[in-house]
Amino acid sequence: MMESIVAEGTPVKEFKKQIIEEAKVQGIDCVLELDKMRLRYKREVYTSMVHLDHQVIGVSRDIYVEPLKGPEKIKHQKQIQVYVIRWHPSQCSVDPIEEIILDNNNGLKHVIEKLSELSGVPAEYIYCAKSQSFPVEMSYLDIENELKWCSITSDSSSLRLYNDGYVIYYKDNRETMKELTDKERSEIQDAEEARLKKIRECMYQPLALIGLI
Repeated sequence: MMESIVAEGTPVKEFKKQIIEEAKVQGIDCVLELDKMRLRYKREVYTSMVHLDHQVIGVSRDIYVEPLKGPEKIKHQKQIQVYVIRWHPSQCSVDPIEEIILDNNNGLKHVIEKLSELSGVPAEYIYCAKSQSFPVEMSYLDIENELKWCSITSDSSSLRLYNDGYVIYYKDNRETMKELTDKERSEIQDAEEARLKKIRECMYQPLALIGLI
């Protein structure tokens, strides 16, 4: 979507300022603000480690620029940023993507407590599952049966979150799965194919601007 050249060892905050100015010059249709944007390495085509303002740019690699809704919540390198998506089996739908920040603790119980705090669902009813990193390429039709769901009583190492950018689906386990008609299944499949095509078209761009799709 855009290209920018920066010297190795440049502070992240200075590179952000450079990106903002170059985005304006190149006519990028995205409003970037210094305190509401995040730089992160690309791992293959997925988002990876978040770079904080006090760090410096390392060896040459493709980078994602992520606009944020508010100021950066990550304050130190021991924190882990995770995208979370609430799955509604009874509606065969998902809520918009959100994120949680894990503080020095990536165990299952801590994750579920964070999800309970975010959603208002009691922790004992929350089931969650780790997907691949963002961007998400899983169809709604596969979420319920293709993921390995964990509860607060599951093994504490079930999720194994070691890096920024993982995606966690979660649900209220009191919901039952909706029985789809053939027409509903076909409509969802068509919509999902269009959504996934859009994601894949954006995934292979250097210095890509990423949004939550």
